[in-house]
Amino acid sequence: MINQLLAAHISSSDEGMFGEEFFEPICQAVSGAQRAAARGIDFVIETEDSYEAIALKSGPNIFNSSQVSKQNQQFDEIRRALHATVRSLRKEFVPIMGCGYGRASAEPTRTRRYYKLAGQAFWEKITGSPTFYLDLVQLMRDDPEKHRPQFKAAWDRAVNRFVKEFSIEFCDDTGHILWDKLVHFNSGKERGSPV
Repeated sequence: MINQLLAAHISSSDEGMFGEEFFEPICQAVSGAQRAAARGIDFVIETEDSYEAIALKSGPNIFNSSQVSKQNQQFDEIRRALHATVRSLRKEFVPIMGCGYGRASAEPTRTRRYYKLAGQAFWEKITGSPTFYLDLVQLMRDDPEKHRPQFKAAWDRAVNRFVKEFSIEFCDDTGHILWDKLVHFNSGKERGSPV
């Protein structure tokens, strides 16, 4: 149970860290994009005929319908704020959700009013190179393997610490899980003992 909970937590944290610490600096460096000041938008690329607002995510499958709606609102806010400027310059406003990996190459729809580009489609859009997504892998090479022993040691310490805490809080002296106490802790109105 501890391993599964820890893996789920790390996985969701990795999505954010991978986007912020890896993809964002690369996106900015290779595209010449400017950091965006608008909420929900990471970068802006201005070309001769367009103003591209980019919300960068690590992967394409992180949004539910309410998050799509929120992203629509954020793109709409920047579109309204730039309306006069973009119009006077005769430029098209192009909202893009870019994803560092995965597959998505989609035009806006009735419910999602922005382009959704992932993996090769996204990197080619901002670099002009159809192989840039493969170049990224070559840049990383064996770096992840170098960090594996350090990660494994930290993982093992975390598992040991959480198993100890879990055993003290939610197991009896024989090692059986006190399910009522665990479910109450997770789902009860208050954290105290079950009623």
